[in-house]
Amino acid sequence: MPSAMSSKSAGRFPAGTFESHQDGFAGVGASRVKLSGKGAGRHQSRALVVRTVHRGPAVARSSVRFGGAHAAGTKYVVRAWVRATSARPVALRVREVTKGNGVQMRATRVVAQPGTWTPMKVQITAKKRASALTLRFRAPSLPVGERILVDDLRVAPVVSANTTDANGTGGEGAAGQLSNGCGRTKRGIPTCSGSTYVGAAHGSNTDPATLEKQVGGRLGVRRTYYTSTGVDKAVKTAQADLAAGRLPWISFKLPYSWSDMVAGRGDAWAKDIARKLSALNGPVWVAFHHEPEGDGDIQLWRKMQERLAPIVRSNASNVAFTVVMTGWNEFFGEAKYRLSEIWPRGVKIDVAGFDIYQQYGVVKNGKTTTKWTSFADYYNRISTWARSAGVAWGLAETGVTDTAAAARPSEISDTVNLMEQYGGIAYSYFDSALNSVAPWVLGTDAKRKAFARALADSPTLR
Repeated sequence: MPSAMSSKSAGRFPAGTFESHQDGFAGVGASRVKLSGKGAGRHQSRALVVRTVHRGPAVARSSVRFGGAHAAGTKYVVRAWVRATSARPVALRVREVTKGNGVQMRATRVVAQPGTWTPMKVQITAKKRASALTLRFRAPSLPVGERILVDDLRVAPVVSANTTDANGTGGEGAAGQLSNGCGRTKRGIPTCSGSTYVGAAHGSNTDPATLEKQVGGRLGVRRTYYTSTGVDKAVKTAQADLAAGRLPWISFKLPYSWSDMVAGRGDAWAKDIARKLSALNGPVWVAFHHEPEGDGDIQLWRKMQERLAPIVRSNASNVAFTVVMTGWNEFFGEAKYRLSEIWPRGVKIDVAGFDIYQQYGVVKNGKTTTKWTSFADYYNRISTWARSAGVAWGLAETGVTDTAAAARPSEISDTVNLMEQYGGIAYSYFDSALNSVAPWVLGTDAKRKAFARALADSPTLR
């Protein structure tokens, strides 16, 4: 990712991945700061290394000030990940200053661990107009020879819902708040950067309460799947999910062929779904015939989406219309599946969903896949396209094999954190053995722990 912190502009925001620059950080006093070698970072990349030449505090302070153009009351969320040579306390301080004078300070403290990355988060609301914010990492007592590593630093301003941001939320207005303090539109689209719902499809539309108890957190989004005759069941399940603070993301099969749907034969059916969901007390996401590749004339599928989107959105102001594809076909498959060919035209789509799985460890035709799926590559392609299309995006399905989880215990949480950096707003894990070509189920301790870490820092509905 390009770094924003190498700029001296106070109007830009830090996004430190420390691949080629120290991003404005320098050591204070006896502290020293440098870039690590490749492989030391969270994504087999580089990280910022902080050490000291004399036993005592190790401090890395940013020379880059950010903010600068905001109004009083503007909210910011600062996130980073830290790791240490041995268990050591590390503090992240965010300070607001104006005209050289301190206004306020907010900080958090964690105990960084060896061999694993620990998240840090600070929220701060500017008290002064056009003030600046500064960052500092500090380990109070670090022995010579030990190191603190910092990676994936990100500052996200809470974007006003009355302006258009990268998620395409402009014009809808804030209608609620998430558990992390971020606003959301009535259709459930977060109105600030860095807010990614984390959740799952569980079993065969099975109540996820047991899973939530196992991982120690509530799902932010829950995927469920229904035939065309399962509308009432879908509405009832969505109502229960909303009561539990989960965002329902529902897929429906169609009652008629794509050509019949384009001709209007399914209009009343779609309107019935929208009207029933509109009576619920919260946002719902809906998709029709997800993963269409190979199921027929893809242009008829596109036209079907164009027919249904305005019907659903005009009859349910709380329902987001989503379109879900495999992802691989759109970027690496036949030309007829390119997004430029199949993306609905002339209608508003709220969320683009992609079903992308980590293929490492998948056994097919007796052969085991040993190549890792690059989510960074997918996210870069998707986010670039989504900005041009003015649509929010997320993973509607994803999974990790037992083999992949054993090789990379943090693969799930790493993939979520990376998604946050690229602006994705939803990550739904496929915790089911249904129609599966590999063991995706969260059936091992390693998988559940990684999912729990991802879930711990993610928002839910309020």
